[in-house]
Amino acid sequence: MRKCRLIFGCLSLALTVGIGCGDDSEKDEPLVILNNFNNANNVNNANNVNNTNNVNNANNVNNANNGNNAVNNTSPCADASNCPGSLIGTGNGSTGSVTFTQIFAPSTPIETPDLDFHPTRNELWLVHRPYEVDGACSQSNPQSARCQSLPGSTTTLFNPGEANQEARWLSDQNAWHFMRRPPAIAMGLPQYFATCGEAATGNFEDDPVMFIGPSLWSTDFQVYAQPSGGNGSHMDMLHATPWCMGIAHETENVFWLFNGHVGSLDRYDFKADHGPGNDDHSDGEIFRYAEGNVRRIENIPSHMEFNPSDNYLYIADTGNERIAKLDTTAGTPGGQLSPVYEPLAASGVMANTEVEVVVPIGTLRRPSGLALHDGVIYVSDHETSKFHAFDLDGNELRQLDSGMPAGTLAGIAVNNDKLYFVDMTNGTTYRIDP
Repeated sequence: MRKCRLIFGCLSLALTVGIGCGDDSEKDEPLVILNNFNNANNVNNANNVNNTNNVNNANNVNNANNGNNAVNNTSPCADASNCPGSLIGTGNGSTGSVTFTQIFAPSTPIETPDLDFHPTRNELWLVHRPYEVDGACSQSNPQSARCQSLPGSTTTLFNPGEANQEARWLSDQNAWHFMRRPPAIAMGLPQYFATCGEAATGNFEDDPVMFIGPSLWSTDFQVYAQPSGGNGSHMDMLHATPWCMGIAHETENVFWLFNGHVGSLDRYDFKADHGPGNDDHSDGEIFRYAEGNVRRIENIPSHMEFNPSDNYLYIADTGNERIAKLDTTAGTPGGQLSPVYEPLAASGVMANTEVEVVVPIGTLRRPSGLALHDGVIYVSDHETSKFHAFDLDGNELRQLDSGMPAGTLAGIAVNNDKLYFVDMTNGTTYRIDP
């Protein structure tokens, strides 16, 4: 039986969208107002929220289709204090071998593909996107249900999992462009985080120009999602990665993106931010690596993490059913990056760059979430709803059945020697207590 403990909080979400018109330049992009209320009022003390009726208790999850109550091939650790991969348990890897502690659930379910911890503050950030609506968001019908389903948002949990946990939901006034259907979030320097979009464009979808890429945001709540006098509150944006499926921070304002359009790994350096709502991108740099090496699966995030100890980027290569890594120090300048939609300080395609296989096909079906901790690669499998732990050479250390339906697991994150994850289908957030 799956053990679950319920601790905290729910948060009501409401979206109201109004869309104007624009072209491919950021200055004239459609300006979207996502909410008409004071974001400061969206802070809920978890102890004061009645979530009994709104939370999908893990004990009620239907796991019959996955067979996740069966014991897998993980053996209990003889010494629990010396057990590589122990963030997903030290027992036999069955659903009941750990406790899944629920720390948060939005009262209105919303798709939540990822989460990340602030590097210096006791905050856990969740990134959301509305459930996708079929059709096209066109300039002729800007108020369509499809257009309404495009803007992303975030929830910040302050003191996550503690008795004084609070939650704050925010959305930028032009998230329609700058946070278009985000599959992932990556914290950077303490003052920044970044997102990217699983979309062909950040403009109307009948526009053939694939004008989209990562956005840089402030973690200052006096800046993020507050009026700037310009175009939203974003701090920077560059536009060369359609159908992004994952994002990872390297250093300074450097981020890596999983390019689902051409199957590459794109390195962005925002350099200095341009200030809230502005549009000077001229100091930015974009370089493309390993084109054709990775493969996107629609609506399944492919998370990544940069490892500063070996300078490799570790990738959940979802479409190729494997874990791969890229030597970020390798490669030589190759051809020109094309198309380029804005003046840049530097750009190009790097030659002699190929990913290396860490976990080959056969162990994982749809790897999605990925986190590194103490020399261990933790992975969530979107199809099997299992967690896996591997060493850096790809040897499997442990696995854990979550007991959740297929299609549930996506982003994972580690903090204070505990692994956290979200139910992508509704935003419920858990901590694994071995």
